Amino acid sequence: MSEKKLAIGPRIAVKPFVLGMTLAFVLCGCRSGTNVSNDAAVSTKQKIYSLEDVDKEMKEAGVQLNSTKEELRNFAKAHANYEICQDTDYLFVARMRNSKIDKRSSDQYIVASYDQSGKISSLEVGPPEFSVGNLPSYCH
Repeated sequence: MSEKKLAIGPRIAVKPFVLGMTLAFVLCGCRSGTNVSNDAAVSTKQKIYSLEDVDKEMKEAGVQLNSTKEELRNFAKAHANYEICQDTDYLFVARMRNSKIDKRSSDQYIVASYDQSGKISSLEVGPPEFSVGNLPSYCH
């Protein structure tokens, strides 16, 4: 009988170990596969805009110094990914909210002021730390 107990004992001890290892392998494999696919989905859906991206889009749309208010407003309407924070007769402020996508990324701002004829007299593009004013205060 002692021989039978020895033969049964190791089989019982091996089963939970094998089951535990298999379960750990499956769970780890599923988690890492899910993260990779989620990261790929986020990167294809949402883009972090750099200063160069914003500048390129504005140049492609023909928005520059001496452009009109209407040209800048049409640019903002055509690019729905920019949040318009201020749009008055003298000032325009819009931002690309990169911080919603990645908290470590800076938002990109477009700040334009107009002269009396309604043309852009001053145009800045960049993150708030490049500005003299407190840009985030314009966007509530």
